[in-house]
Amino acid sequence: MALGLALLLAAWATALSFVGALAGREDCGVSGERGMHAATFFSLLSAAGLGYALVRGDLGLRYVASWTASATPLPYRIGAVWAGPSGVLLVWAAALGAGASLAVASLPKHGSLRRWVAALFALLLAAVLALACFDTNPFLHLPFPPDDGRGLPLEWMRPIVLLQMPVAYVALSLVSVPAVIAVMGVLGGDDGWRARARGWTLAVWALLTMAMLLDWRRRYGVADWADDWRWAPVQSGTALAWLGVTALAVAVARRTATWVTLAVSFAAFALALTGLTVRRGGGWDGAHALAASAVGRGAGWLALVVLLLVVGVTWGTPARALLGRVVHAGLGAVLVAALALAASGFAVRQNVVLAEGTSTGVTDRFGTAWTLSLQGVSNADRGNVGVGIAALRAAVKGQSRAFLVPELRALYAPASSEPVEELQVTGIAAGVAQDLLVDLAEANRGDVVLRVRFVPGVSFLWLGGVAAAVAALVLALGTARFTPAPAAVAGAAAVAGAAVEPLKGPSS
Repeated sequence: MALGLALLLAAWATALSFVGALAGREDCGVSGERGMHAATFFSLLSAAGLGYALVRGDLGLRYVASWTASATPLPYRIGAVWAGPSGVLLVWAAALGAGASLAVASLPKHGSLRRWVAALFALLLAAVLALACFDTNPFLHLPFPPDDGRGLPLEWMRPIVLLQMPVAYVALSLVSVPAVIAVMGVLGGDDGWRARARGWTLAVWALLTMAMLLDWRRRYGVADWADDWRWAPVQSGTALAWLGVTALAVAVARRTATWVTLAVSFAAFALALTGLTVRRGGGWDGAHALAASAVGRGAGWLALVVLLLVVGVTWGTPARALLGRVVHAGLGAVLVAALALAASGFAVRQNVVLAEGTSTGVTDRFGTAWTLSLQGVSNADRGNVGVGIAALRAAVKGQSRAFLVPELRALYAPASSEPVEELQVTGIAAGVAQDLLVDLAEANRGDVVLRVRFVPGVSFLWLGGVAAAVAALVLALGTARFTPAPAAVAGAAAVAGAAVEPLKGPSS
């Protein structure tokens, strides 16, 4: 019922908001805004209702039976809200409505910009809710409840997915906020929109940057993505929206021509919509082929060269103001992250076979000898999931450095007991200069087959990416409170859009 009410209120808000904007009726505009806020509330209520049904295990709902099972732990039952395409629509509607409500409330009360922005947001929200109601409604019932549900894929049964997925969906959904403000501000001829659009653009850019970092980190711990994890944001669509928002940040901050701002705003929205579609569809498998090709490697290096040139040109911007110093810090963070991303392509790989209670030596790129000791092997069954675990201890020069636990998981069909899916979870020992990664290729009763990798510079990718996102958030808050100097304005565009951060370092 909440989903239907949200759609009706969104339609009501759309009609009244357009009447208020076209006829200049203040009362209709105010009523339309209230309708949009109410639609947002019921959208949030619908998402919460779906989450409650998943937690209870209401197998009478098709969505619950499709994405949970009796053995699914509670956190992953909640995470199943955004597991299926129909659940994603609810998350999309809730995030879009919340962002639209905040954006409209921040605009001047008496003005055509607020009425037009509210009208477009209400229209977008109504379109998303209509898809949720009539295309893939998550509240459809089955003729009779099954004995148990299908459960989540193995890839979803990891803690990082509980954070990575909602951050990515919220970030992609909020791209429309600065895009709509920019379009309506340009068409309305009122320059007061620019500061708010700049703040929202930088905030969304920071959120998308965090989503890309989480995309990388998620794939970094899966053995099947050993050579392609740097292309994970492309595969999941996050990189598309990131590029669009980067261009929008540059266009808004540098006061480009009207037609350029309009084109970039529509392009940012289209790329975010494409990213949402790609992510809902399970990703773009072509990213793997691109990563392994000469074109992909060349594109990564070309993007890095362009980034170095842009950062070098922008670095000469005076940093007298506080925001200017934040800009320089953000530029440096982006540069560090890009260089670390490129350096991570030069990994050292070795395959070893270990028996329980024995040790073997491996050598990293710096010539340091490591000793890997197999402490024990465990094979266990958790419902229809078989798990093989190896307990390893890594030592350098006789001193224990890390304890690693790589896993090999297999999902079996409940009826036939045939394996239908396999997932290798990497054991990671993080370091400043390099990370030690161990993948469990095969787990027997008394011995294991391991793939060992030493990946350099990854810690600087995480640190640089987080620092760049924080700098963008500081700039977003600063543009709302201060009037930045021209130098800071030019730099703000650079920190949000310093060309294209290379999505992949070269393959070794």
